[in-house]
Amino acid sequence: MQESTFVKMVKGGAIVAIAGVVVTIGGFKTFEKVDNGNVGIEYSMSGGVRNQALTQGVHWVGLDKVTQYPIKSQTVKQTVSLATSDGKKTDTAITFTYHVDPSKATSVYKKFGNVDIETIEKGWLNQQLTASGRTVLSQYTLLDVVGSDSTKVQAKLLDMFRERADKQGFIIEDLSFGTPTLDPQTQKSIDDIIKAGQDNKKAQLEAETKNTQAEADAKAAKTKAKGEADATIEKANAQAEANKKINDSVNDKTIQYMEAEARKQHGWVTVQGSNGTIVDNK
Repeated sequence: MQESTFVKMVKGGAIVAIAGVVVTIGGFKTFEKVDNGNVGIEYSMSGGVRNQALTQGVHWVGLDKVTQYPIKSQTVKQTVSLATSDGKKTDTAITFTYHVDPSKATSVYKKFGNVDIETIEKGWLNQQLTASGRTVLSQYTLLDVVGSDSTKVQAKLLDMFRERADKQGFIIEDLSFGTPTLDPQTQKSIDDIIKAGQDNKKAQLEAETKNTQAEADAKAAKTKAKGEADATIEKANAQAEANKKINDSVNDKTIQYMEAEARKQHGWVTVQGSNGTIVDNK
């Protein structure tokens, strides 16, 4: 018995609908979304890990499998056992910030496989940090590390660690280390050295202060003496100028006037030689 045209149409529609659902589901499965702060490591069943990582966003990947791989900044704090040039061993807490270079993410994945990033931090990165720390600290004494050269040591350690990590695709952004742990005897020795240095610096500052004060006092005395000398010279110049003006103003009439005033007040006085007579008309 043959199926009616209506039944055939119904069956055909159902098949089309089912095929549409299958295609839709399959279509969704061929797309992959890569989250922010990650790249997508794309794995092809026929060719293995693809060289180009997927950036954040939605990508068509067909039948490939995609693994999310973090490239955002990570901060790690680790304690590293190190030794200085004077043979002092110490445990130092080092904090560093890093991220995976997006352009080398596939290389990182190929080297370490499907290993989580925390395991890499505690393993390979810790090994590179320790090796860098041992190389750098072996060039400095413990007093250098905890004293005035600590910044220089830290910068040198950052450069060496950065160089080692960069080769494998890890970018070290920053690094700092805390005060190394010391045994009581070493700590006391360092404290004594620091105190002696502080005492020496204090004595030096006090001596410099005294010298500065003495120089200031001498300068003040010199300035005062110069001022007094200048004042005396100025006064003498003024007196000389006044005398000059008086001398310039004296003439015969002035002398006659002065003599008249003297006669008026004291009378006429004439002195003639050593054996002359004195006439007083007063």
